[in-house]
Amino acid sequence: MRKKSIIFFYLLLLTGSFGYAQISENFNDGDLTNNPSWIGNTSDFIVNSSFQLQSDNTVANSSFYVSTASALATSAQWEFWVRIAFNPSSANYVDAYLTASASNLILNSTTGYFVRIGNTDDEISLYRKDATGAVTKIIDGVNGILNTSNNIMKIKVNRDASNQWTLFRDLTGTGNSYVSEGAIIDATYNTSTFFGFFIKQSTTGFFQRHFFDDIEIKNFVPDLTSPEIQSATAISPTTVDVLFNEPLDNISSREASNYFANNGLGIPASVILDTVNPSLAHLTFGTTLTNGTVYTLTVNGVKDVAGNAINNGTTTFSFYTPRQYDVVIDELFPDPSPQVALPTLKFLELKNVSAFSINLQGWKLIDGSSTATLPSYNLRSDSFVIVCATNSTYAYSNFGPALGV
Repeated sequence: MRKKSIIFFYLLLLTGSFGYAQISENFNDGDLTNNPSWIGNTSDFIVNSSFQLQSDNTVANSSFYVSTASALATSAQWEFWVRIAFNPSSANYVDAYLTASASNLILNSTTGYFVRIGNTDDEISLYRKDATGAVTKIIDGVNGILNTSNNIMKIKVNRDASNQWTLFRDLTGTGNSYVSEGAIIDATYNTSTFFGFFIKQSTTGFFQRHFFDDIEIKNFVPDLTSPEIQSATAISPTTVDVLFNEPLDNISSREASNYFANNGLGIPASVILDTVNPSLAHLTFGTTLTNGTVYTLTVNGVKDVAGNAINNGTTTFSFYTPRQYDVVIDELFPDPSPQVALPTLKFLELKNVSAFSINLQGWKLIDGSSTATLPSYNLRSDSFVIVCATNSTYAYSNFGPALGV
């Protein structure tokens, strides 16, 4: 009986350690006291009506912090949402401590690693802090990306089993468009007791303008899957957009020799990674695409942000100049009955009856009194799209693709 009790007690401790190591915090409980408990300058923070952690300090030239117990330090992943509603400077920035040796993030003796958001270069960078109080920038982020008056972002940091740190940022704030700021190997500190946010602010224009949410700290599971091609679309007689299923490495994705198209196109003259969607590459060829010809694009060596490279990925595309009656109005609802609950939901349905995909960008619909210009939309062969007012697309989304104008 005594042996069983000891085993049960050991398992209880082990289970508690696992739960303690990982953190998931969205502040939906409306406070800083439970699940997890935050300490430090808690009077300088509130949970606002949007259930976000918000700074509430109104003292000029001040520094303050809040932290929570966190023991995960190696083979770990940190992810969190941040908004700073100001243009940062050397006197106005945020340090997000991933690991800290003590709860007090202001003490010079507190060691660990932190992401600095802002500073003079308007950047997102990774630092190491030593017991002397000295800080060392170990990943230098791109300058100027936070040079606006309202910055919304999601930040992710991975530390793998070999002590390689990788810093990612997504300026859409969604976590769907991460871009790597760089990677470095550093094994100086391998333990942690706290995670937290340190804020430095100057004048009244920076008060109460720091927001945090969706914090997740967990064991790092490496991405071992290569990127895949989702589609390739000819945008013009010389340009092709290639969409992948995940964000790409900024270097290999722009290497033109990693792409090859048959039927005389060859290697593109240039490749640009989209600045908004890092899963999208814009290829420009030196040879004009032949109208109506189907090409095969082969991609090798393009890596995702985790370093996995695609091998012999293929897809097809074609450029086609549409002719009269290639796209027809298949259905029309111009004058809804006044008895309909939402009588303003006029629409028409377009069908592509050709053998090729047709991009509708720049096409115009004229009803005699007004003209609407269609946005970019790739209407595939033998496919339909509903065209309606932008504020009406919700009403038709259950019936098929809806294009708002």
